[in-house]
Amino acid sequence: MAKYEKISYKDLFSENTHPSLNINWRRSSGEISKVIVPSQITGTKANIIVMTPDSFPTSSSYDGVAYFNLRYMIENKKIKNNTVEVCALDSAIVSYAWAASVLGLKCILRIPQMTYPYWIKKATEFGAKIEFEGVKTLDVTRIIDSNKKKENFVSEFQSPISYSYHAQITGRAISKAVEGIGNSKAVVIAYSASSGGITGASSTAKKNFPYSKTIVVEPEACSTFYNNKKGVHKLYGMGYGFIPYIHNIMATDYVMPIEEDEAIKTLKCIEDFGSKIASEFKIDTKMVKPMVQKFGISTVACIMAAINLAEQLYLHSDDNVVIIGEDTAIPYKEVLKSELIEDIEVKQIIEEAFIKIKFRPLVDVTGQRQRERLFKKKNDFWIRRGIDESILENMRKKEYWDKLPAF
Repeated sequence: MAKYEKISYKDLFSENTHPSLNINWRRSSGEISKVIVPSQITGTKANIIVMTPDSFPTSSSYDGVAYFNLRYMIENKKIKNNTVEVCALDSAIVSYAWAASVLGLKCILRIPQMTYPYWIKKATEFGAKIEFEGVKTLDVTRIIDSNKKKENFVSEFQSPISYSYHAQITGRAISKAVEGIGNSKAVVIAYSASSGGITGASSTAKKNFPYSKTIVVEPEACSTFYNNKKGVHKLYGMGYGFIPYIHNIMATDYVMPIEEDEAIKTLKCIEDFGSKIASEFKIDTKMVKPMVQKFGISTVACIMAAINLAEQLYLHSDDNVVIIGEDTAIPYKEVLKSELIEDIEVKQIIEEAFIKIKFRPLVDVTGQRQRERLFKKKNDFWIRRGIDESILENMRKKEYWDKLPAF
């Protein structure tokens, strides 16, 4: 096992320390890695701020989560034969492979056969071994069931470190991201329906900005939070057919499903038609360029949902909307290649995705009926995986989340 730098969460945001691992949303300059989407293409008065993970080692927001999860296993003697077995999906696959290589661990990734090839290739480049279990992404439950009793097994959907990392690192980054913009407060925080740990960030944001609202974004084809729907989709980074163990339901205010085709076409326009966007919306190309290669498909879906919610909440120019990006556009070159778009279509695609506030399904889950629906769905799923119901019921309490292990 390799020697590693024993950095803490505090170290990652300290002005006096300079950790060798860039896993805190900061660029080398110390600024938060973010992009402000030009208002000319959002159609909303609110400031749309996207936190981008391009500064992370693998350009995935899971890098920090994976690193601290594996360190937690090492320091709590849960590693056998210097090997860790991981259940992860999408960009988290590469993050765990990277983290294992940094920590000198052998990594076995247990993933479905239909995993996007880019993730498999990158993970093997970091020395990870791939073991296929199941076929579709929805088969991740089979992977959890067949490996849950192994001491050296970690699931990205269950580890409490994922929550505490986002609560202390991503939550702080949100506050830094809005400094000097508008009223320097975050009014809306948008993120993907992914592994659940990201709700730690929304919980912290709610403490720092008591009137803020959070929105979970998921694929229309697998809108589990919205209407209990499960299905296959291409909105990588979200929508796995169940509510993760570490998803804090009490930190979630709204849910909105987004159509995958619309998100993919919009990303295609941003990546391949930047000059066209600039000319059509009468803005300098320098305002479009910062978005290129910074947004993954799920991030674009979150931008679409966040803009829609901003308009429904009648936000103003002082209000800030923060989107927590999961990965970048780089992995999706092959997906975008298959989208045939003419430059004459670009303006309409951007307007339909961002500017024209058409009806998008939205549900407020803060009421008792919706809260209970989500708790029941989550509890039923994890009780079948052997989790004690009393633990799941404790997740309704703030104290449960505040006491999770951290570094």
